[in-house]
Amino acid sequence: MDSPANITFRHMEPTQAVRDDIESRIADLEKFHHHVVSCNVVVSGPSQKHETGQEFHVQLTVQIPGQNITVSDKLGRSEATPDLSLLIHKVFETADRQLRERTRLMGGREVKHHAEVLHGTINRLFEGEGYGFITSENGDEVYFEMDNLTNGDWKKLRVDMKVKFREGIGDKGPYAMNVSVSS
Repeated sequence: MDSPANITFRHMEPTQAVRDDIESRIADLEKFHHHVVSCNVVVSGPSQKHETGQEFHVQLTVQIPGQNITVSDKLGRSEATPDLSLLIHKVFETADRQLRERTRLMGGREVKHHAEVLHGTINRLFEGEGYGFITSENGDEVYFEMDNLTNGDWKKLRVDMKVKFREGIGDKGPYAMNVSVSS
């Protein structure tokens, strides 16, 4: 996973057994689904407004490249003996099935997701040195080199020219790649 799992408890004190159970199930998801980016689990106990009985709610959100898978379920006051570990098991099993189905539909292949195309304006150009800077629409300044230009002639580039690009992160910060002149 790219970021640590986030486990949140609401309206209840977490027991170590419940926390260990969730962490173990997250580890199992990671073991069998290597494309998991992040995982958020929210376990809610009975809120203060309920006068009788208990209601538990578990929500699991698994982020994978290109989408989120969210599964939630609850055990309510009508259940004879609400069992939180059973509820956690149900939610994780459902998420596992959805992840397996996604993998099956993709033929077991990992799909490479590209950075979104951004738009900006060339604000500085060092023609002789072969690099310049683009100001993106959100105001960020991004470095680019002559080698990052995909269509067009480096000598035809000018300050204030509109371009589109994808942003990457290098050793010295963000840089523009796949730079092309906007038509």
